[in-house]
Amino acid sequence: MSNAANNKLPLVSVVTPTYNQADFLKDTLESVLAQDYPHIEHQVIDDGSTDATPQILAEYSNQLAVERHDNRGQTPTINKGWERAKGDIRTWLNSDDTFLPGAVRKAVDYFQQHPDVDIVFADTLFTQPDGQPIERSRPRAEFDYRTFVLQCENPIAQPSAFIRRAVIDDIGLLDPHFYYFMDWDFWLRAGIRHRIAYFPELFSTYRLHKDSKTMAQANKAAPELEYMYRKFFARGDLPEEIRALERRAMVNMFFTSGGYYLEGGNPKAATRMAFKALRAYPSSIYRPEVAHKFLYCVFGGRSTYQRSRGAYYKARTTLRQE
Repeated sequence: MSNAANNKLPLVSVVTPTYNQADFLKDTLESVLAQDYPHIEHQVIDDGSTDATPQILAEYSNQLAVERHDNRGQTPTINKGWERAKGDIRTWLNSDDTFLPGAVRKAVDYFQQHPDVDIVFADTLFTQPDGQPIERSRPRAEFDYRTFVLQCENPIAQPSAFIRRAVIDDIGLLDPHFYYFMDWDFWLRAGIRHRIAYFPELFSTYRLHKDSKTMAQANKAAPELEYMYRKFFARGDLPEEIRALERRAMVNMFFTSGGYYLEGGNPKAATRMAFKALRAYPSSIYRPEVAHKFLYCVFGGRSTYQRSRGAYYKARTTLRQE
């Protein structure tokens, strides 16, 4: 394709923040370079790495934009890249994740075919540290913003999400308060005025390893979730149909926080979250799904609960087979 034709295509800006992930960095860089979409701007910002990251980036200095600064954290580093980005479509790709072949082209094609969509996300493939596949993210129905707010579950695979520049111009950058949930907070804010859509394709890989935020420090992530939901429902621009969800959404938020505390080995905090949920909406305990979440947060970390839960599912499976 000629340069003139390329210039008519929307520019896609990819920002990669990196900090001490030399073991994975080359895979990330090569996955962007291997894309078949010809109009990509790739910025890689080294957030003060002390490993071999600078040497690796030096090998690619003629193929992408490289910068280094003193350590300031992931969210401010992404924001720095977005502030400098020129693309009408933007995303970030962490230095332990990768794009799959054709991902950028498919995202651009989707935007061109759906001018009313401002954020599109697809599935991701979870992998072992060595890149061996584990499983694909769960396929889902069409994205519904109301359900997203209510359930307090984030279905958006960040490395598979692409954003129109207009969204960032409207709602601003990532909130630097967040260390774990900067993406979740961004989707909440964006969905108030911008349509988010799910595209059932596979766009990326998401590497799970001991230092990834999905596996480390779950106990520290829970307070961010509560802060995020309280901040969201304190907004003055929420549509009435979203504001009406507040009590039920806060109940689910407390239970989700409880799950993070259990994952982080803090059953006492999980129990506190369960009772916060009950106080937020006492009558909801009579709903079976709420009662189940309450019991999980209170007893989920105990061996007796795990054994009884296993027995319940075994009995249910047997009854269904009869």
